[in-house]
Amino acid sequence: MDPPPPPPLPDDVLAGILRRLAPRGLAASRCVCRAWRRVVDDRRLLRADLLPRSLGGIFLNLNGLWFTQFLARPTMGAAVSGRLDYTVPGDPDPDRLPVIYVRDHCNGLLVLDHCVVNPATRQWVLLPPRPEDLPQPPPPGMHACTDEYLVFNPTLSPDFELFIVPSVCEVDNQCEESEWPPSTLILSVFSSKTGSWEEKAFCRHGEAAGLLPGMRSVRSFLDHQCGYWREALYICCSNCFVMRISLSDNTYRVIRLPIEDGEFYLGKSIKGIYCASLVQGGQLQIWFLKDHCGHDQTEWVLKHDRDIFPILPNLNYDEQCDGPWILQEFYYWRHEQHSDEDTDVEDTEPIVEEKMEEKFLWDSDNDNVLEPGTRSNDSYIVFLGFHPYKEVVFLSDKFDRVLAYNWSSSKLHDLGKVFPKFYIERDLQFHHRLVKASFPYTPCWLGELPEKLNSQAHQIED
Repeated sequence: MDPPPPPPLPDDVLAGILRRLAPRGLAASRCVCRAWRRVVDDRRLLRADLLPRSLGGIFLNLNGLWFTQFLARPTMGAAVSGRLDYTVPGDPDPDRLPVIYVRDHCNGLLVLDHCVVNPATRQWVLLPPRPEDLPQPPPPGMHACTDEYLVFNPTLSPDFELFIVPSVCEVDNQCEESEWPPSTLILSVFSSKTGSWEEKAFCRHGEAAGLLPGMRSVRSFLDHQCGYWREALYICCSNCFVMRISLSDNTYRVIRLPIEDGEFYLGKSIKGIYCASLVQGGQLQIWFLKDHCGHDQTEWVLKHDRDIFPILPNLNYDEQCDGPWILQEFYYWRHEQHSDEDTDVEDTEPIVEEKMEEKFLWDSDNDNVLEPGTRSNDSYIVFLGFHPYKEVVFLSDKFDRVLAYNWSSSKLHDLGKVFPKFYIERDLQFHHRLVKASFPYTPCWLGELPEKLNSQAHQIED
C-alpha cells in the first residue's frame, strides 16, 4: 500500500519557499495547482510587469524593405528598441545588406533569419542551419515552400520551439484528387532544449475536410497569420481553413474559417483565437473561435458586425505627421550611389537612420479618440493585428495612418504613421507602399535565453 501523501504546507511556509525562486521558477510554480497559484497571486510574489502581459508595439514588414520597422507604444518604463542589427554575427559582407527581417513573434521572442532575439532584454541566440532535406514529398495539397512558427511560453520554460510548416497550394482543377488534409503530418521542429532539429509526426483528429481539388480559396490581408493559445498553434491555411496543431498530444485538425468571401485576418486576442473579416465593402465582422478543449468540437461566434466606413475619420493626411505612438525608423544600406543632384560621394559604411520620440503615458481608452467621418467606400483598409489583451483591432489605410478600433465601444484612435519618411521619399525604390506582415509585440523581461545555442552555432561556423 502506498504511503499517504504528506499534509499540505501552510500558506505562509509555502510563500516563504516560493519567494526564494527566480522569476521564471516562480512563474512555473504558479502553474502547478490552484493552491500554489492562489499563494503566488494573493501575495503578489511574481511581478506581472516581467511577463508578456502588455502590448509594447507592432513590428512591421514593409514591401520591398528587408529591415523590419517598429511602431512602439509610449511607456514610462524601460524603452524597447526595434533596432535589431546587433544580432548580425561578425562583420557582414560589405557588399551585402544585412537582412534583419522578423519571421514570427511569440510572447516576447522574435525569430529572424539567423537567430531568435528578445528585444526587451537584448538577448539573442544564433540558430543552427535549417534542415536541408525537409520531409519529402510534401503532403498532397501542400508544396515545398514553408513558413516558420515560433512557440514560447515563459511561464513554463525558458526553452522555445520553431516549427517549419509546408504552405498550402492554391488548389485548381488540375490537382490530383486526394483526401485533404493527410492523416499524418510530418513537420521539422527545432527545440532549444536539445539544440537540434528533428521530425515530428502529428496525427489528424476528425474527418478530412474534403477532396482535392474541391477547396475554395479566400484571401488573407497579410502574410503569416497565426496564434498560440493554450499549448496549441493555430495557423492560417490559404484554402478556407485554420490548422490547429496541439503540442500536448502531437495531434492536429483543420477548422473551416467562418467566411468564404472577402479578406480576413487571423490572430490571438483577449480570450483566444479570433478572425476579422471585411466583406461587402466596409462590413467589419469579428469572430471568436470557441474551442472545446479535449473535444473535436469548435464553432465560430460572431462578436461584432458593423459597417465601419461611415465612422472612419476624414484626416488631413497632408498635414498629419507623428502620432502618440513612436515610429522608430531604421534604414540600413551600403554602397548606395546618390544622384548628381544630391552628391557624388558614395557611401561605403552602413548607415542607420533612427528616430526616437519622447516617452509619455498613453490612455488606450480615451486618448486621441477620433470623431466619426464619412470616408468613401473606395478607401482601402488593412488589418495589422489584434490587441492581445483588449477588444481592439489595429487597422491601416493607404494614406499612412495606424488606427486602433475598439469593437466593444466602436471608438477609433489615431496612433501614428505606418511608413518611415525614407520609405515614402524613395518612391523609385519602394514604389509599392504596403505592409506585408505585422506582429503585435508583447515584451518579456523574464529569464535568460539558452546560451548553449550560441556556442553550438559558433562551433558549426568554425
